[in-house]
Amino acid sequence: RGASSAFITRRRASAVHGVMTRLSRLRASVALVVVLLLAACAPARGARRSSFSVGLDERASTSPLASRRLMTRHERDFDAFVLEHGKTYASDAKEYAKRLEIFAENMARAKEMSARDGAEYGATPFADLTEDEFASSLLMREPIDAARVERLKRHESSRVLPHLPTENIPLNFDWRALGAVTPVKNQGQCGSCWAFSTVGAVEGVVAVKTGDLISLSEQELVSCAKIGGNNGCKGGLMDNGFEWIVENRGVDDEEDWGYLAKDRRCNWFKKRRAKAASIDGFKDVPRNDEDALKKAVSQQPVAVAIEADHREFQLYSGGVFDGECGTNLDHGVLVVGYGYDGESAGHKHYWTVKNSWGAKWGEEGYIRIARGGMGPAGQCGVAMQASYPTKSSSAPLEDGDEPTVLDAALGAVEDVAAWGQERASTVFL
Repeated sequence: RGASSAFITRRRASAVHGVMTRLSRLRASVALVVVLLLAACAPARGARRSSFSVGLDERASTSPLASRRLMTRHERDFDAFVLEHGKTYASDAKEYAKRLEIFAENMARAKEMSARDGAEYGATPFADLTEDEFASSLLMREPIDAARVERLKRHESSRVLPHLPTENIPLNFDWRALGAVTPVKNQGQCGSCWAFSTVGAVEGVVAVKTGDLISLSEQELVSCAKIGGNNGCKGGLMDNGFEWIVENRGVDDEEDWGYLAKDRRCNWFKKRRAKAASIDGFKDVPRNDEDALKKAVSQQPVAVAIEADHREFQLYSGGVFDGECGTNLDHGVLVVGYGYDGESAGHKHYWTVKNSWGAKWGEEGYIRIARGGMGPAGQCGVAMQASYPTKSSSAPLEDGDEPTVLDAALGAVEDVAAWGQERASTVFL
């Protein structure tokens, strides 16, 4: 029995040793495979991860949806969009999901529109907004009604477009190349497009007449130019803006009176100081006449009104825009040139239009709108309400125009009263 027990013990030990040997070999094989996989997947020495991969890693810590094992294409694109445009709802899962759904729908529509039109559409800064949200936050509350415009106009006969040259009109023209256009600005969540269109035209004529390109103050018009029904962030008309600048004997520069994207009280003392630029008057381009508009643009940048409340404008990212839009004017912009694009997939003649939605929209803040062949009103009504300021001198303040002591006292009272109203509205809103 003792010999038998010893034999059994030796057999068991031998079996255990065999199992351990096989396990050791298996571990070695697994380790070798792991090493080979790591070597194959590791980046080359000195190689850098792509910015897209880095972006995904960074988003994993902030995106409520990044914890999913597999992100959809729209989710990845949306997270990249959130980072690029500094959106702040990434920590709110409900709002994030809502905006993701809107973004996905807009991207699907952008793909359809790009295939249909000659222009290109994509993830602009407004790609997370519905069409209604986009229109209500950026466009004028009340569209420009032609009859209302006619009623508001004063001294119509003195503002008709003068004779412009009909010869030597260039085929292509761009005031940006001649230094008469300031960098693209951003109106923010304020319906102040009319002020940007007005100021852009004044900046242009001042540059053409004096050689000095000065960035002027839109906020002064938003706060002070209440003439003719203009209403700050709720909308206004470019002609009324020109008329106010004439009556005010000029407008301040942006450095001194910066833009706030809000309705704020009019600073009486600042308004009465010597101005950075002035104009003598303004003229209207004949209605529904793109040839007349072309002649005017060849002389200086021109303020125009268009309809921009369609998804095509919201998602426009490049090309000659010949997509869907109407003539229910609700947005003020600036025509700074015109040209011909022989490589355009759609319409080839275009207007170069400066917008006020920042440089990340469109073609670095600009849109090329189809020119000619789109009916008398032009594409999006571009030829319906065009006007430009006139300037023949610097028109400085004269000595007799300096405010008297009484004027200054009354102005101080106005400032205090306006400040009190602003404080009250801030407290009770």
